[in-house]
Amino acid sequence: MSQWQTVKSNKPDVKKKRSSESTVAPAGRIETTDSVFSALDNWYDNKQEQRGSHQKPSEASDMSQLNGKGPASVTSEDSSSSHAPHAVEQKARQEPSKAKKPKAKRPKVTPSQAASGLDSSQFAELLASVQHSYPDNQLSQLQTVGDHLLTAFQTSELPFNKMLNDQPLEKITDVPLQDLPQEVKHILEKYAAQLDVHIVSQFVQNILEAVLETVPLDGNVKNGIPKAKVGLLIFLSLLLRAAPAALLLRSQALLLGGKTYSGPGRLYLLLWLINQTVRCNPAMGVAIWLRVLLPQILGMQLPSVMQKTASAAEPAVLIMTPQGIGTSLDYLAGLLSSMHEPPLQQHTNDHGFPEWHGGSANLGASNSVLHRLSAIGLRYPEPDNTHMVEAVVPPAALEAIVRSQFSESSHLQIKQRIRLLKQYEVLRELAFAGARQGGFSCEESIRLALDTAVMAEGPYEGGGDESMDQAARNVLCCIAYDSQAAFVWESRHKQQLKGSTRVLQHLLHVYPRHFQPIQTSAQAKATMIRMLQVLRQRHHNQLTTGKGWARSCAKASEAASLALQQKLRNRSSTVGAWVMLSLLVGLAVMALAYNPEAQEAFHALSQTSAGQQVLAAAHSVQVKIAPYSDAVREFVTPYVQQASARVAPALNSVKAQITPCAQQMGKYLSASLQQVKASLQSLTAPSGQVVS
Repeated sequence: MSQWQTVKSNKPDVKKKRSSESTVAPAGRIETTDSVFSALDNWYDNKQEQRGSHQKPSEASDMSQLNGKGPASVTSEDSSSSHAPHAVEQKARQEPSKAKKPKAKRPKVTPSQAASGLDSSQFAELLASVQHSYPDNQLSQLQTVGDHLLTAFQTSELPFNKMLNDQPLEKITDVPLQDLPQEVKHILEKYAAQLDVHIVSQFVQNILEAVLETVPLDGNVKNGIPKAKVGLLIFLSLLLRAAPAALLLRSQALLLGGKTYSGPGRLYLLLWLINQTVRCNPAMGVAIWLRVLLPQILGMQLPSVMQKTASAAEPAVLIMTPQGIGTSLDYLAGLLSSMHEPPLQQHTNDHGFPEWHGGSANLGASNSVLHRLSAIGLRYPEPDNTHMVEAVVPPAALEAIVRSQFSESSHLQIKQRIRLLKQYEVLRELAFAGARQGGFSCEESIRLALDTAVMAEGPYEGGGDESMDQAARNVLCCIAYDSQAAFVWESRHKQQLKGSTRVLQHLLHVYPRHFQPIQTSAQAKATMIRMLQVLRQRHHNQLTTGKGWARSCAKASEAASLALQQKLRNRSSTVGAWVMLSLLVGLAVMALAYNPEAQEAFHALSQTSAGQQVLAAAHSVQVKIAPYSDAVREFVTPYVQQASARVAPALNSVKAQITPCAQQMGKYLSASLQQVKASLQSLTAPSGQVVS
């Protein structure tokens, strides 16, 4: 009997006539309904046979079947035709109930607890061993020491990513290096300082790649992120403090990496790395910031040399997010804030910003560590036993800020541009601090300034825009600090006639602004006058044979050069005359001040009401001019020294001739002072008192 039955419907068969003709299917015709049910019956029987063949006839299986824990064998049609819910319940009863044992939680180990078991003698032996095993392979030595630290802190847990996002950078800069015992730290620092900085830089890149695996790219720390590799973080921090130039050498790789290193989730890690170098050399942090983060803030196009080494997937222009720009500018402001503080009375400079941002004489930055380090530049040894010197603030960085600040295509917000322009003034001061000691290239700065002038818009005559003003300002400082920079302008004047003409015309238009570095140095002034004469010779051919824009530029350049030469020469004679007059007045005042009778007369004058009013007015004037006294003194001192040197021989020669006249004049002066003294005493005496 088949397990499946055909259910007949009570509805009338519309095909009754056709089915009544023959009750037997013709030859070759398949009865569809019966064949389908038969096929299902055969499939079910085969499955039951296969299921029974897999069961082993053992006593244990029989017992399990009796207990209802094992699979039941099918012995009849009725049992095999059970419904699905009953089969599910039967399967559930077949599975043995297993009680889950709670997992034992391992106690959390902090980095300080893991570091408590480290011994300085152990690391001393380790370093001696690796130096003996790899005497000529410092990279293998570093890898062995790194593996040892990684193993030592393998069980320690540190929420490093959460700390980077939630806590101030200055607070976590020493994390987790602070947990390393001081004895072990000193041994490893002494060892790392002896290594080749280029090999250390390569190893730092390898460690950084491993650390990045534990830092999410999008900054989401809620997802499953591997725990921080504490041992590698400690070794990375220690190496960057012992050899800060190692991260400077990675600047190009960090820049090309783009968001891999400075994306939303990893920018704080990059700033943490830079801060490790700041612990040893504050100027190194400024240098790395300018080389890695500034191009991304400005959205600069990568140079062609860098584009060849960059991957094809990375864009040629790297642009940072607005939030990342704000964070980066905050970090730079923190680095530069240690340089100096503003005075109590702030005065605005030509750009409308506080004067202490504009490089005024009141900065006092020469006393800061950052200023001194910028003056000597960044120095590190090369494999050929020479020392490489790099500028803390490269000229290209200054010029890039100028071009982006006054460009209409800049993507920076107004608030961000103002902040960056303020920081530019401090960076510019740091840059030219190294001009005298080789820490800044004035020659490169002049080349870039002329390039900026070529790209400027507007006519060749008259004053230029803000970018032109900054270019002209930097050119004058370069000539004042390095006389060789003038030769660069002379050699490029004819090739970059447009840019050179714009700079000369702008200098003439803003004269005497920006000329203080030139006026305060006789050598710089002579260099400037000589250079202007050479420039006139260079464009002389364009005046006679040139056509079109070349001849127009030559005419404008000739007019500006000639006018500037005359102004500089006239300025020298005018300033000399004023200095001589000031010296004569000063000598007269000193003669009166050192005369006892004159002192008594001045004292009596101060006791009168009119004299007190004069002194009060003089005091108010003194308070008002106090902020400018240092600047005036700095400006006048060179001229006073020059004038003193010039008039000293003349004074010595006429000293004998004017001595009799001076003595006779002194007698008349004494008699006059006696009369003034008597008059003043009569004014200050009480009423009714006779003055003898």
